Amino acid sequence: MTVRPDIEDLLGRMIRIPSVNPRERAEPAETPLAEFVAAWAEEHGMRARLGEVADGRANVLVTLDGDSAETVLLETHLDTVETAGMTVDPYEPTIKDGLLYGRGACDAKGPLAVFLGAMAALAAGGPRPRTVVLAGVVDEEHVYRGVQAMRREFAEQGIAPAGAVVGEPTSLRMVTAHKGCMRCRITARGPGGHSSEPWGKTNPITTAARIAAYLADEYAPALDALARPLVGPPSLAVTMIDGGSGPNVLPESATLTLDRRTVAGEDPHEVWRELRGLLLARFPDGVEVAEPHVVDYALETDPESAFVRGFADVLGASGHDPAPKGVGHGTDASKIALDGVPAVVFGPGAIAQAHTPAEFVPLDELHAARDVIEALLRRTGGDR
Repeated sequence: MTVRPDIEDLLGRMIRIPSVNPRERAEPAETPLAEFVAAWAEEHGMRARLGEVADGRANVLVTLDGDSAETVLLETHLDTVETAGMTVDPYEPTIKDGLLYGRGACDAKGPLAVFLGAMAALAAGGPRPRTVVLAGVVDEEHVYRGVQAMRREFAEQGIAPAGAVVGEPTSLRMVTAHKGCMRCRITARGPGGHSSEPWGKTNPITTAARIAAYLADEYAPALDALARPLVGPPSLAVTMIDGGSGPNVLPESATLTLDRRTVAGEDPHEVWRELRGLLLARFPDGVEVAEPHVVDYALETDPESAFVRGFADVLGASGHDPAPKGVGHGTDASKIALDGVPAVVFGPGAIAQAHTPAEFVPLDELHAARDVIEALLRRTGGDR
């Protein structure tokens, strides 16, 4: 009988290791967790190594050799969001009513524990037809530097996975499609001056309001024509506005921040160029559209690919819904798919619990997800 490690204990130990994304601060925030993962994996018969990405922040790569060189990639992130305002102790895992609480419980230390637990079960005995590589990466919650570094390393070493499972909370559903995004800032400018003499002067706040109205009333509704089957249409929202220095001063500038969600078939850089052209044609004076400060790609994995069909078979045989699902938020899967790797997103817990003051993962889903991943990794290449 294959001996399985205690996955609840493993998750609890990882929750106790803070790994909050430092955003732009130069801190090795995720590295202690990467070091723990490497040591745990080696204790359970796997090979592991760390690779610095930036500022001492390290990805961890765990490898379990199989009977063939064909590789399955398991990828998830080491970083979490901030802990301010949490109503549970973020670093002391607590179990109550079948739920395990703590920062990262579902996003994404829960999936990380699932992947490690499944790989350890394979290492302990039984068939392992493929080589399995687990990548725990940094910076998913900010600008995706970890997964990009992993992609470069794979390209340099000629690693071409036959498929990838990206660990995120999906309530045990197989996500094959999600949206991308393009975020940029639009600044309207004017001469400024005393608010008692506004005549004949361009007020940037007024211009910004007109831009926001145009985007909401004309631009965004036209996006409905680009809807995709699993995720619906692209969207646009003005999410921030900044401008003015005092109640009796005409501002010299006002800035809008936009979140434009993209769908498969849209290049976010081209989306920006088209939007910039429309805005400058309509508002030609004193308006600047800055280059995107965040870009991410949409995911749309072919549900008929052999890897996806195999994963669906495993889900169905395990009593879970095998139908492909789409979501609105982004993941590392879209970057992995850029390299031609069939990628799906899967894990315990719900996205509704991610980033919340009382983040948790249901223990039954934690164990079920581990069973699904183990079954997937034990499948032979020709199985349907």
